[in-house]
Amino acid sequence: MKYIILFFLSITTLWAQDTTSTKKHYYKMWIKPSLSINYLSIDMEDEPLNPALKNKSLLPNYPLTVGLGFGIHNTYINLDYAQSVAPLRNESKYGKTRYFDFQLHSFISQKILLDFYYQSYKGFYYEEGKNNIQILADTRIQQIGSEMLYFFNLKNFSVKNIFNPDGDPLQPTFTWYAGAGIYYHKVAIPAISLDEDTFRHIQGGFSGGVSGGIEILPRLTFTALAGMGFYFGGEVNPLSKMKFNQYVNFRLNTSLSYTQKDWSLAFSILYNNKNLYFKDVDLLGINTANFKLTYIKQIKFSTRRSNKVTRYLGM
Repeated sequence: MKYIILFFLSITTLWAQDTTSTKKHYYKMWIKPSLSINYLSIDMEDEPLNPALKNKSLLPNYPLTVGLGFGIHNTYINLDYAQSVAPLRNESKYGKTRYFDFQLHSFISQKILLDFYYQSYKGFYYEEGKNNIQILADTRIQQIGSEMLYFFNLKNFSVKNIFNPDGDPLQPTFTWYAGAGIYYHKVAIPAISLDEDTFRHIQGGFSGGVSGGIEILPRLTFTALAGMGFYFGGEVNPLSKMKFNQYVNFRLNTSLSYTQKDWSLAFSILYNNKNLYFKDVDLLGINTANFKLTYIKQIKFSTRRSNKVTRYLGM
């Protein structure tokens, strides 16, 4: 398949509404075209048995993607779809990367954010000198993870104020959070020999950090979230044979937003770093990042309709 498809699904929380009367219900809809780059790299942080990978970073030939989003404020309806349009590097030189990326972000209350993701990348390369590119066409990584974050000190507004999913003006704020998560990785990589070696790894633990937003100029707001996690895990084996190691993971989310009455423009960066041991010997660093430019257009509408479908969707 020439182009790889990226799915991104975001579900917002249902707030109490009167759906039993026939009065008009007023809603705010938004449309979000976007341009983004999704990135995943594998860092060989120890010396593997395969010396060719010593201190190497394995990189995908990641594509540029174009997306279109649609949502209705304070309902379950919030969907983004993106499709790659072109790889950023020449495929004949850097190889071809196939990937699938599914993410779900749900604000399940004013103070709780639930994240779930599934990512699969196949096809990497590394640089052996300035002009010597080595292609690892069969190297593959799969990630599945779920994390829940609880935000403190939010008295008068929702945690959505930090992430601005629907283009509303942001309020200056500062808070800290605590969370927990569990992650599963499946990696096929030639770390021991030239053949692909596959291993499965699971880890879980706790995280904490800070988040906040400031108004730099009128209508121009900067928000950020930064935190660290402390986790324990090991290769997937019968419990009696598992060897547990401790890990420190890191995450950073930033966004710069310019907001007008019925539209906004936002540039965001999401970065996550996770570490795990391969064969209990070699330490791998897995870095994922997303760079995204989004235009959000708000449209207001009203309706008197109220049936089972609209009530299920939170309308």
